[in-house]
Amino acid sequence: MEKIICSLCEKPASVNLQYAAKHLCSGCFVKYFEKRFLRTIREFSMIKPHEKIAVGLSGGKDSVVMLHLLAKLRRRLPFEIFAITIDEGIKNYRNTTIHIAKRECKKLGIALKVIIFKEDIGFNLDEIMKKTNSSACSWCGVFRRYLLNKYARIENANKIAIGHNLDDVAQTVLMNIMRNEPIRIARFLEPITNDEYFIPRVHPLLRTPEKEIAIYAMLKDIQIKYMECPYAHFSFRQHVKKQLNDSEEKYPSTKIRILNSFLEMKKHLRKWMKDEKFKLFHCKKCGESSSAQICMRCEMIMKLKNMA
Repeated sequence: MEKIICSLCEKPASVNLQYAAKHLCSGCFVKYFEKRFLRTIREFSMIKPHEKIAVGLSGGKDSVVMLHLLAKLRRRLPFEIFAITIDEGIKNYRNTTIHIAKRECKKLGIALKVIIFKEDIGFNLDEIMKKTNSSACSWCGVFRRYLLNKYARIENANKIAIGHNLDDVAQTVLMNIMRNEPIRIARFLEPITNDEYFIPRVHPLLRTPEKEIAIYAMLKDIQIKYMECPYAHFSFRQHVKKQLNDSEEKYPSTKIRILNSFLEMKKHLRKWMKDEKFKLFHCKKCGESSSAQICMRCEMIMKLKNMA
């Protein structure tokens, strides 16, 4: 069998990037991966000198790899990092990833704050699922975003780094199109209006395919337990994820093209939105930023309390 040689050097290749028509050895892959991460941060001006960045750290491969990359970047760009982990209270799942988050933060010398669903909203996710037959993701997403924003602001963070990869972004774009939610597309990477209570999100891995994050973790010996949320199987995202993976296999670079299409769409949508009036409120119950007088988090808590 003929040896495949790295596209960038003379060593045997170990990673095939079909969408880029490249075969890379492990060393060149790591360099390629890290350079793309840095280019993405520069392209979108995600981090500036002396900013304080809150890292949304789930303990999964994406957020842990992002944490390591940001810790490495900190050696050449002066900025602060701390991590926030949200404990939703999912039995036989979240405890494992919290252990990983604590271990990696200790290894890197990064402060970690663990926020527990039940202490803030009065219920954990398992209890919520016993009360309702709706999608776990719709409840979890609202509460997680609320808690990340609240505690990042309490700690005076300038931005929150989220470990969304290329696959996540492509899925989100398609989901919003399929649901006919253009405003969600427009505000996905940046808020529509500025508000002192809202901490902007940055997505340093948005150009990085999910599979490559797993390969990088393995090559860099970042110990991660590959687990999927037990509720994810029932989500709309899983359906879209399967469709996208099938398309990527047949037509390489599908996900990258969706991302680039999204970036173009977003430009035009935001131009249109400049002519519209979008106002942020402060929730009458909790005081956090909201698109309505009562935020979705408080609406959901009221709904839970009214359930038998």
